[in-house]
Amino acid sequence: MGTFFKNNWFVLGIFFTLIVGFLIPEVGIALNSRSIFSNTVIVLLFLISGLKLPSESIRAGMSDVRVHLFIQFNIFILSPAFFWLTSLPFRGVLDGQFVVGVYALACLPTTISSCIIFTQMAEGNVVATMFNAALANVAGVIVSPLILSLMLKSAGRPLPLSELLGILQGLSLKMLLPIIVGQFMRKIIRSRVDSIKKPLSMVSNVFILSMLFFAFTKTAKNPDFLVNLEKMIIPFIYLAISYLILLGFAYGGGRVLRFSHENLISVLFAAPQKTLAMGVPLLGTYFASNPDMLGVALLPLIFYHPWQLFIAGFIPKFMEKRAKRAG
Repeated sequence: MGTFFKNNWFVLGIFFTLIVGFLIPEVGIALNSRSIFSNTVIVLLFLISGLKLPSESIRAGMSDVRVHLFIQFNIFILSPAFFWLTSLPFRGVLDGQFVVGVYALACLPTTISSCIIFTQMAEGNVVATMFNAALANVAGVIVSPLILSLMLKSAGRPLPLSELLGILQGLSLKMLLPIIVGQFMRKIIRSRVDSIKKPLSMVSNVFILSMLFFAFTKTAKNPDFLVNLEKMIIPFIYLAISYLILLGFAYGGGRVLRFSHENLISVLFAAPQKTLAMGVPLLGTYFASNPDMLGVALLPLIFYHPWQLFIAGFIPKFMEKRAKRAG
């Protein structure tokens, strides 16, 4: 039991945070007056991301151009296009809040830590995974909100240009600038940072949970949330199947392009996964003026994150059996 909690504390923490946020919303609202605490957390979270981001792998991994193009295509083009088309039946669900959450999920970059860890477990091309995780997360600070604004416009929820520019400015100050500062610090104290990578990851996860707590304390004041939550079973099934389909696209595309076994493993973990670390502050910035909607918009990402980790746990064995059959 202790091992289970140790290995799954973050996923369990998401559900615990959700419950506590609804039971004592006044505490979260009081602690996060004027969003000072949450804005500070965002800056610290991305400062840590900059410290941990293996940007040196960008230079080391430039050779596998086809693999990189394919992964980035999956992240920023295929995934948004897939969710935009397949979410059409849900555009009337929850007054469009759920759809906004799906759109935000669709345009996010890949995970950093988990896709690298799973690639190592499956003995894939770790350098390619690190390269694409680093590239997608740096580019995603600007690219993801731009894609999201285009998707919202197509769904009849356009953002005024002034609001979009304000969002990009806020993301640049809260996310991009801390990443840059963290990268400069990494160049100076890289060996020290690498030696405390696990504690830094734990601190980052605690920051993410605190942001989820603040988001749900605000949403708890929305009387329609629990009613809407009862309608989420079918949308959650849709998200679960969508991940499997995107995983199938990544695998099938990699086979068609005749990627090596190691590169195919990298594709399976880097292409379909979506980062919770960037998704939470991105949505928090989008809904800064309408915080009671934030909890619903976060639900697709909160469901998708543990689901993708659960499925990823089966991929190393699957690829090991495939390699044995091929050998």
